[in-house]
Amino acid sequence: MAILHVQTDDGISWHVEQSGSGPHLLLVPSGEGDCHCFSKLATLLASDFTVTAFDMPGFSRSVAPPSAYQNLTPYIIADQIISLMDKLAIPSSSVYGSSSGGVIALAMMSKYDSRVDKAIVHEVPLHVIPGLMDLAKSPESENPKIVAHFKGIFANGMNEDLAAWEGLGEEYHKRLEKNYVTWVRNYAPVVNEMVWDKEELKAKRGRIYWSVGGLMPMSWFFDNVVLATEVGIKTELLNSKHFPQVSIPEDLAKYIRSCYT
Repeated sequence: MAILHVQTDDGISWHVEQSGSGPHLLLVPSGEGDCHCFSKLATLLASDFTVTAFDMPGFSRSVAPPSAYQNLTPYIIADQIISLMDKLAIPSSSVYGSSSGGVIALAMMSKYDSRVDKAIVHEVPLHVIPGLMDLAKSPESENPKIVAHFKGIFANGMNEDLAAWEGLGEEYHKRLEKNYVTWVRNYAPVVNEMVWDKEELKAKRGRIYWSVGGLMPMSWFFDNVVLATEVGIKTELLNSKHFPQVSIPEDLAKYIRSCYT
């Protein structure tokens, strides 16, 4: 695996991890913002794909100027990732993302159709979680509460395998303490800026692969099944919760390969 530090023209200094050979596949982190969660998945896929993962701007090891957060939307984040693809000389790529990572994958396909071969998405939020906007606007003195709250949700609500989540290591989880705050205050609200154009989804349904977790409470992402069915996209049921890349990387790698057959 090659670890790269890439500077894009928008002032973002990206931490990038790249491995393998073959068709390009981008792995986009969600609220945790840190690509280390993809380490096992990337290893499993490196025999078939050129796998590129990265920390999101302002998360963990990717440093971003204040301008990177201004008027943020999924489409602006798509701009940022396309700029990174340009620097890495990636003409087009499939994109995998869970949660907000999936929203970004679909935003990239919407705005930069020729640059995204396939969008492979898992449990995308169609709206901001109730109460999250209040946290985003809370005073900085509430940051420790934000960290404690989301440490619990990510470990237990989003993952069914606590040992696998904790097994990502002390350094990873230490980085996430800062990332939770960055996510809540800058990234989480952008979900409401996503445009769910059903006609566009119908037109691109042959290139969109959508999954949900069979171990998540049905109410959390049932709207994914409703929307996908309405536009003619088959939904796949994975034996996981929200982060299959952490708990079932082998099964997820098999599923991603199946999207190419």
